[in-house]
Amino acid sequence: MLAPNISQGLMRRATTAVVLGCLAVGAWAASVASMGGMGMGGRFSVGSLGFFVVLWVLMMAAMMFPSVWPAVAVYGLIVRRRASAGAVFPGARTATFVTGYIGSWMAFGLCAFALLAGARTAGLDALSKADLARWVVAPIALAGALYQFAPFKQACLRHCRGPLAFFLEHWQEGVRGAFVMGARHGGYCVGCCWMLMLVLLAFGVASVTWMAVVSVAIAVEKLSPVTWAQRASGVLSGGLAALALVAVVTPAWLPGIGT
Repeated sequence: MLAPNISQGLMRRATTAVVLGCLAVGAWAASVASMGGMGMGGRFSVGSLGFFVVLWVLMMAAMMFPSVWPAVAVYGLIVRRRASAGAVFPGARTATFVTGYIGSWMAFGLCAFALLAGARTAGLDALSKADLARWVVAPIALAGALYQFAPFKQACLRHCRGPLAFFLEHWQEGVRGAFVMGARHGGYCVGCCWMLMLVLLAFGVASVTWMAVVSVAIAVEKLSPVTWAQRASGVLSGGLAALALVAVVTPAWLPGIGT
């Protein structure tokens, strides 16, 4: 009996990973297509609020689904084990959990929209490529490097890397509970990654190159083995510091800075 249960558990986790992976691929394709049709008037011009929200949700699905799948898999496992007669289907609760997670990132997206509007108002669209790199990208990247070691960042990262501990601490029953837990987990994810998102915004929200770089950095930090956790954060901090240095000294080396 034990072997079939183990096999079924592995199959469900693999299925969760594949489903989220396919959704991420679809979101990547939709994001790239949306960016291609933006017709932006400047680096920080992103169209209407409605268009930006749709684009942002697609971007977050593309960037975050690969790294959030362990939490989704653990949640699905717990729901199936706690399910009773008449309970909502586990798949529906899992989808609600993911919806709550995306909701937290959508809330951050509204803040991002306001930041981009402020950047346009401040005239940052008119900066040359070199000045943009030196006075916008470099300070944000350096701040991101320092934030890697902030206690708040590390606390959020522990919740992201330890989904089982998260559910033991914050478990709530029902569909509403699934949404609340998804939103809370998403909130910890925002707390962990918001500085990386600011780096992406500094390069321009339509930069597919830096969208890919940031998503890989997030996946490595969250999915690397526990014994490598501090090492991964240190490598990411060093990478951000190096990015800041390049932005100051040789901004032409930065891919996408001229788009």
